[in-house]
Amino acid sequence: MRRAAGARERTVSWPWVAAAACMVMLIWGNSLVPGEGSSGISLAVVDAVQRFLHGLGLPWEWVTNFLVRKTAHFTEYAALGVLVSQAGDPRGSRARFRFPAIALVLACVPCVDEAIQLFVSGRSGQLTDVLLDCCGALAGVAVRCVAVARARGRRRASA
Repeated sequence: MRRAAGARERTVSWPWVAAAACMVMLIWGNSLVPGEGSSGISLAVVDAVQRFLHGLGLPWEWVTNFLVRKTAHFTEYAALGVLVSQAGDPRGSRARFRFPAIALVLACVPCVDEAIQLFVSGRSGQLTDVLLDCCGALAGVAVRCVAVARARGRRRASA
């Protein structure tokens, strides 16, 4: 269905904004967990993944606390990238003026995240984590753009 000339395109999707806000709260909430608790959680994940791989007869020694923690950073920000890009560009219009706002949000959230950790016992803010988080967010935006393009292509093919 085509929009009438002069009709305004929706600028944001409020349900997606709410979902992105919930993800930000989850991320920042995780940063408020003291170092001992955070390490305990990631070590439990390491143990579970190692036992699972060992049970399958696969190599398991390569799964480390460092790998689990960095994978968690990348993954949670990839999810945020999907949510924020969908919130900021709900129709997949790729309007140029939307990208700076989306990029600003996706750059500020990890900066605040790492700043929070500077004030939490046993935690530290890391510039490398900010960079990893931004890469995860970019990956999420890319995944969402590909999904939108494929959906648009399927709609055109069926029309």
